[in-house]
Amino acid sequence: MSFDPMQEDCLRLILQTMKRRRVFPLNNSVFIEECMTAFDEDPSQLIVSDSDRSFHLVAKAAGTIDYAIPAIADDAEAEAAAEHAEFQLREAIGLDGGNWDARRMLAAMESESNEEYVDYLLAHEKEVEQDAETCLLSAGDVYSREFADDLGRRPYLRWLAAIASRAFIAGRYTLALRTAERSLARVPSDPADIRFTAMLAMAKLERPRGDLKRLGRRRIAPNLTSTRARRRHHSAARTDDAWAILAALCMSYHALDLSDAAHELRSLMRTYPNCADMLFYQPELPDGVFARVGVEAGSKDELILALSEATPLLQEGPSDPESPSLATWIATSEIVQREISDKDLDARIIGYPLPGDEN
Repeated sequence: MSFDPMQEDCLRLILQTMKRRRVFPLNNSVFIEECMTAFDEDPSQLIVSDSDRSFHLVAKAAGTIDYAIPAIADDAEAEAAAEHAEFQLREAIGLDGGNWDARRMLAAMESESNEEYVDYLLAHEKEVEQDAETCLLSAGDVYSREFADDLGRRPYLRWLAAIASRAFIAGRYTLALRTAERSLARVPSDPADIRFTAMLAMAKLERPRGDLKRLGRRRIAPNLTSTRARRRHHSAARTDDAWAILAALCMSYHALDLSDAAHELRSLMRTYPNCADMLFYQPELPDGVFARVGVEAGSKDELILALSEATPLLQEGPSDPESPSLATWIATSEIVQREISDKDLDARIIGYPLPGDEN
């Protein structure tokens, strides 16, 4: 799942190299392997145009912001890395003013609030959409058409995904859902995984359960290009994922259907084995700036990512004022408690705060 910035950089450079050298057919595996080897050794061997270099800088900045910085413990080191990534994004915009990924990422870093960032995204959405349409309509050869049909539309899909996810955080649930629906109508294969945000928004808006099930039945079409370069979209072989289960769990809990809520919680724990500690502590992953952070399907990291995005659902309880928040209900449920490791039990005994009770 998720867009991989380095993989996308590689795919773009391969396709542009094929276009310059008039390599055909596009699935020429020998040439693709040669290009990938060159990319692994030194990407600059494939970078020719300002547009090439501009996206390459975005990929490098994304790797720093979304993957490197969260693992840096030293604040000064993390700040220096962020400043360097910001410099790369500014350079990328200077090379290609139509690099909307760079503009969006820079706006995310510079915005003083989530609401300000959402307003920026909404203000420029039509421009990004128009550029994607122009890319498609002006494609005059097989290489340009291949680019426009996939790689060229991804910046717009990421723009919509950012609107949906940040609108959800801002409490603008209808905007989040409508934006997701527009993206899915435009590209039903959903390479941006925007349906996950739609599921959470549906739960918050208390949409009919049938709508959630229909959305969950969507399956993902594979993206183009080389089999080595393309990472299989794990969702294609799966039934339920954390977002769908959490949304259904929330709907049941808010309706005070605790039996069904417990059923969904068991389903979550079957889908993500040995995850009781994650459901008790409910740690968070930072939001990705380039796109949703890439994690292994079915892993604890995927569950943590879904829990992080579902925070607005977890923080609230049903209308009954005596009922705890969903986060606390999950953490203290007998189902989770029964499977918590001895280490986690020790932490509880010495007074580790429950999720939602830190204040």
